[in-house]
Amino acid sequence: MVAPEVTTKQAIVKLLDELPSDKLVEVLDFVQFLKERKREQSGTASRIEVKTVPASHLKSLLGLISIGGDAFEDTERLYDGE
Repeated sequence: MVAPEVTTKQAIVKLLDELPSDKLVEVLDFVQFLKERKREQSGTASRIEVKTVPASHLKSLLGLISIGGDAFEDTERLYDGE
């Protein structure tokens, strides 16, 4: 039955025309959420693979680079106009 779907879409478009643009962004976000949820339920969602390493491997990264600086001091200097 196609008629109810067309009527529903027409009703949605009519309501969207009455919304301010900032609310349209929220609607778009929600529709994208629904689309992603449907994709997840069908099993076609993109998978994120997380590779882990033991903490002992991370210790070797300590001191690898030295950026230096003091964020607090830099912020103070910025706002004091120096």
